[in-house]
Amino acid sequence: MTEGIVWCQTHQTLEDAIHLMEDRGIRRLPVINEKKRLVGMLALGDIAHSTSRTLSGEAVHALAEHHP
Repeated sequence: MTEGIVWCQTHQTLEDAIHLMEDRGIRRLPVINEKKRLVGMLALGDIAHSTSRTLSGEAVHALAEHHP
């Protein structure tokens, strides 16, 4: 498990969340609202289904480097 909690907020873009996941080497990212309440979980599979092939391919490739 990744040490420390890393999350994104509902007002952030998907691209921001992807970059955060890439930078931290995580495959799942909790999403919180302005009241700091958990409202969802963004997973690598969600990205693959909701973005372009180029963007999702880059995310998968970057995260695969962290998890051999």
